[in-house]
Amino acid sequence: MVRIRVLGTLEAVGAGGPIDLGGPRQRAVLARLLVARGEVVPVDRLIEDVWDGSPPSRAVGALHAYVSNLRRALEPDRPPRAPSTVIVSRPPGYALTLAEHDVDAWEFESLVRSRRPENGTTPASALHLWQGPAYAEFADRLWTAPEVARLDEVHTAAREQFAAAALESGDLVTAVIEAQSLTRDQPLREEGWKLLATGLHRSGRTADALAALRTARTRFVDDLGLDPGPSLDRLEQQILSGPSTVRNAGPSDTEILGRESEMETLRSAAQPDSTQIVTVVGDAGSGKSALMQRLARELAESKWTVAVGRCPEVDGAPPAWAWVEILRSLRRHSEPAELSSALSPLSDSPLSDSPRSESPTFDDQHRSDQGLDVEVGRFALHRAVVDYLDDVSTRGPLALIVDDVHQADRETAALLSRVAAECKQLLIVIAYRPAQSATLDDTLADLASLHPTRIRLSGLGASDSVALVRRLSGTDPDPATLEALTERTGGNPFYLRESARLLASEGALVALSDVPEGVRDVLRRRLARLPEAAVSILRLASVVGREADVEVLTDAAEVDPDTVFDALEQGVAAGFLDEPSVGTVRFAHAIVRDTLYSDLTRLRRSRWHTRIGEALERLRPHDYAALAHHFAEALSTTTARRAVGYNLAAADQAVSRYAHDVAIGFLRNAEAAAKVLPADDRADAEEWVDLYNRIGRTQLAAGFGRDAMLTRNQGLEIARTSGDAQLMIDTLTFSDTPTPWLNRRYGALDAAVVEQIESLLRIPDLDVAARCRLLTALVEEVIGEDSDRCAAAAREAERLARHTDDGRLIGLASNALYSAGILASPVTGRSVGDELIDVGDRCNAPVFAMLGHAVKANYGAGIGDTETARTHLDAWLALAYRYGWRQAQGTGAIAHAVLAHMTGDLEAAEVHYRSGHSQLERAGLDANNLLALGLFTLRLTQGRLAELEPLIRDVDSDAPDVVADLLALILHATGRDAEARAARAVLHPVRRDFFHSLFTGIRGIAICALGEKSEASATYRDLLPYSGRVAGADCGGFSVGPVDTILGDLARLTGDTDQAAAHYGTALAVAERCGCKEWIAAVQDR
Repeated sequence: MVRIRVLGTLEAVGAGGPIDLGGPRQRAVLARLLVARGEVVPVDRLIEDVWDGSPPSRAVGALHAYVSNLRRALEPDRPPRAPSTVIVSRPPGYALTLAEHDVDAWEFESLVRSRRPENGTTPASALHLWQGPAYAEFADRLWTAPEVARLDEVHTAAREQFAAAALESGDLVTAVIEAQSLTRDQPLREEGWKLLATGLHRSGRTADALAALRTARTRFVDDLGLDPGPSLDRLEQQILSGPSTVRNAGPSDTEILGRESEMETLRSAAQPDSTQIVTVVGDAGSGKSALMQRLARELAESKWTVAVGRCPEVDGAPPAWAWVEILRSLRRHSEPAELSSALSPLSDSPLSDSPRSESPTFDDQHRSDQGLDVEVGRFALHRAVVDYLDDVSTRGPLALIVDDVHQADRETAALLSRVAAECKQLLIVIAYRPAQSATLDDTLADLASLHPTRIRLSGLGASDSVALVRRLSGTDPDPATLEALTERTGGNPFYLRESARLLASEGALVALSDVPEGVRDVLRRRLARLPEAAVSILRLASVVGREADVEVLTDAAEVDPDTVFDALEQGVAAGFLDEPSVGTVRFAHAIVRDTLYSDLTRLRRSRWHTRIGEALERLRPHDYAALAHHFAEALSTTTARRAVGYNLAAADQAVSRYAHDVAIGFLRNAEAAAKVLPADDRADAEEWVDLYNRIGRTQLAAGFGRDAMLTRNQGLEIARTSGDAQLMIDTLTFSDTPTPWLNRRYGALDAAVVEQIESLLRIPDLDVAARCRLLTALVEEVIGEDSDRCAAAAREAERLARHTDDGRLIGLASNALYSAGILASPVTGRSVGDELIDVGDRCNAPVFAMLGHAVKANYGAGIGDTETARTHLDAWLALAYRYGWRQAQGTGAIAHAVLAHMTGDLEAAEVHYRSGHSQLERAGLDANNLLALGLFTLRLTQGRLAELEPLIRDVDSDAPDVVADLLALILHATGRDAEARAARAVLHPVRRDFFHSLFTGIRGIAICALGEKSEASATYRDLLPYSGRVAGADCGGFSVGPVDTILGDLARLTGDTDQAAAHYGTALAVAERCGCKEWIAAVQDR
C-alpha cells in the first residue's frame, strides 16, 4: 500500500515508511502521471514535459530508468518480473492505477464535493489534507498549471464551506478569521466578503461589517470596473436595518510587519483619563494605515471604543467626510440623543431612529437655525461634536483615528483642532504624509501647542523587509537580491510591495533594474505638484546618483545658485530628499531617483553627465569613481579619452581596496571608451594589450578564471597581429596570481595557445624570468593532456626560478610542480606546500600561502589525516575570504565536502558540494560537472548510483572518457551490464594529473563490477602507488574510499586472493582512521 501527497511537498509513504522518489526529473515523471489522474500519458508527451521541451538524445532510455526506479520504490515487495500495479504500461505510454484515497489531492477533492457531516466528511476534514499548494515544486511547469488552478478553486470552495459551517455553528471567531483570510487571498470572490460581513455583524461589529462591504465594493470597481452583485447590496441593507450591539468599532484586522517601537509609543499614549494626541507621519506606502488598523484592533480588544475617519484622496468628496465616518461609527455605540439635530450637518443619514421634527428645537447652546450667522452655526456644530465625544468618553475610553490628514479639507482640519483642544479625555491619532499643504500646516501648528507625541515612520528594518518580499513574491530570493531590494526601496512597504510583485512576475534581474510602474505613477503625481524648475534640479540630482554634493549640483546647473537651493529645499520638504550631512542631499529612496532618471531622454542624460563630470573635474578631481561613471555615461569621441583615464584610475583604486568585481566594471568601461577614441587618438597595440592584461588579472583575482582566459585570448590576438614578441609574452604571462583550480574546461586543450608558447620558448637568449613564466603558463595549458611535457616544463621552471632567487617566480614554479603532480621540489627536496607557504610569508604574497595550505590540506586528506587537512583548510579559507578569492572559496567548500564524506557525514558533504557549486558557478567554472562528480562519489558510498543516470548523461564534458566509467557503474547498478560495457568503448588512459588517483580508482571499481579481467592488472599497477591512501582525496574535492579496497578487488579478480586479503586489511585501517562507517562496512563485507 502506498500513499502519495502532492498538496505541499511531493512525497510518498509506504508500509516501511517514507519512500525516496529520487531526483527532480524522476519526481517530475511521477508528478506528470499524477496530474493525468489515471489517464494514459504518451511517452512523447512525458518526455516533452519532463525535459521542458528540450529532451536529450537519450531521453527515452532515461525515462525508462525513471519509471523503473519509481516502480521499485513504490512497490518494493513486487516479485521480480511481476507486472507493476501502480505505474502500468498502456500504449502509447504510462498511467497510474491508484485509488482515490491513495492520493491526498484526489481524496481532498472527493471530500469537498461530497461533504456529509453525518458521515464525518466536513470541510474541516478535507482542509486537514491541504498541507500546502498543489504540486508546489513544479509550479513553474506549464503542464501543472490547469490542475493546480483547478485544485486551488476546490480549495477556496472548501474554505468557504468551512467559514459557512462555522457561522452556522455559532463559532463566530473562527468564521471571521477564515473569512478575513479568504478576502485577502481572493478579494474578487463575493462569497468571502459576504461571509466576513455576516460574521462581523453577528459578532456585534456592525461598523466593521459595513466597512468590509465598502472595501469589497471599492475593490470590485477599481479592479473590474463593476459593482458587486445584488447579494452584497441586500446584505448591507440587512445590516443597516438590523439590530446593533456594537461596542468596539474599528477597522478590520490587517497584518503588519515590524513597527514594534512605534506600537509601543502608541500604547503608552493610550491613557483613558486625559486627552492625548499622536501624530504619525510617513511617506506614501510607509504603512501608516496598516499601523492605524493594528492600533484600532488592539484598543478594541482592550475595551476601547474606536472610531476611524479617513480624508478622501479623490476630488468631489463631501466636505468633512472623515467626521461623517467617525460620527456614523460612534452612533452605533451611543446615540447622540438631544445632540442629533445639532450634528445633522455631519450625517449622511438620520443619526436618530426617532422621527425628526420639521422645526427642530434645541437648547440655546446647540442652536443651528439656518438664519444664524454661518460662523455661529459652525461654532455650534463644533461644540456639539465636542460635547458628544465627551459624552461617549464618559462611558469608556475613546480613541479617534483620522487617516490621510494631508488630504483634509479646511472643515475637517478645523474640527480636528477644536476637538483636540477642548475634549476632556480621549486619544486622537492622526496620520499624514509630509506633503505641502497650507491646511495641514495650520492644523499641525494648532496641535503643536498641545504637545503631541510624534512618530515618524521610516522604512522597515532589514528582517521585516525580507519577510515582506518573501511573503508577497511567493519566492525565496537569494540574500544578494533581498539586500538590493531593501536598499533600493529604503524599506518602504509600498515600494517593497511593488518590487516584490515585479520580482514574482519578471524575476530578480528586472526587479533590481527597473522601477515598478505603480510606484512611478505615485511619484510622478507627487512630483507634478512641485514647480517645474524644482523638478528639473531634482532630475539633475538624479543624474549625479543617489547622493549628491550640493556644490557639484550648483556648479553643473545652468541656473543661479539660489534657484538650486530653493529647488533642493522643496525636494527636502516634499520628502524626496534627505540631508545626511551639511552640503549633501540624498534621495529618500533609490526608486525616487530611478524614476526621475528614467524619465530623462538619452540625449539629456548624456549632456548632464558631461556637465556633472566637468564640475567634478573642477571641484573633486580625485573622485575617480564618480568621474569614471559620468564620463562613461556621456561617452562620445570628445569624452572618450577622459573616460578611459578616469576608469583606469577608478579600477586601480577599487583593486587597492580588494573590490575586484567593481574594478572589472571600470576596466570594461575603459575598454568601451577606447573603442570610440577619435582617429587621431586611437589606442595602439601596446595600450590594448596592457588593458586586456589588467582586465584578466582582475578577473583572476575576483575568481573568474575562465573569463580571464577569454580576456587573455583577446589580448593575444592583438599581440599576434602586431607581431611583437614581447607583447605576446606579456599577454601569455599576464598574471602572477595562480588559482587552486583549472581555468579551462577539464579535458580541453587550446592547441593554438600551446603552439604560441612553444614558439616563444624557442627564442634565443630569452630572458630567464620571461622563460620561467612562459613555462609555468605552458604547465597550466597542458595539465592532464601531456603529462611528460607538463612535468618537464615544471621542473625547468623551478630550476630557472631558483637561479633568479625571485620569490614570486619560485612561487609560480612551485605551484606548477604541484599542478604536474610533483609534490616535492626537485631542487630543495622540501614539500611543495611548505615552499609555497614560505614564499607567501617571505614575499608578502598571500596567494602563495593560500595555495600552500591547499596543497597540504589535499595531501592530508589523501593520506586520511583529516585533522591535518582541516587545519590547513581553515587557513586556506581564511585567506580566501580575507582577500575575496571566489574560486578558492568555492574549492574550499568542496574540500569541506570530501572531509565530511571521509568522516561519514554524508548529509553535510552534500550540503558542502551544493554550496561549492553555487560559488563556482558564479566564478564561471564547470560547476555543474563538479557537482555531478561530487554526488556520484556520495551515491557510490550510499549504494544509490541508479538515481544519477539522468544527471550523468547530461554532463557536458571535454573528457567523455572520464564520464564513461561513471555511466558504466550507474548502468551496472540498474542491471544493464551490456549497456555499461558499450559505454566504456571510448576509454583512454587516465590522465596523470590531480585527478589521477580518483579516476583510476573509479576505473578499477568499474572493471571489478563488470568483471573485465583483461584490464585488471594494468589498472592495479597504476593504482598501486596510492596504496594506504584514500582514492581521490588528494585532489581536494572527491573520494571513492580507501585505495586498497579497490586494489583488493582487482587482485581478487585476477585470482590473487592472498594479495587481496592484505589490501583489505590496509583498507580497513584507512577506513577506520577516517571514520566513514559505509567504507568500513564495505571492507568488512568483502
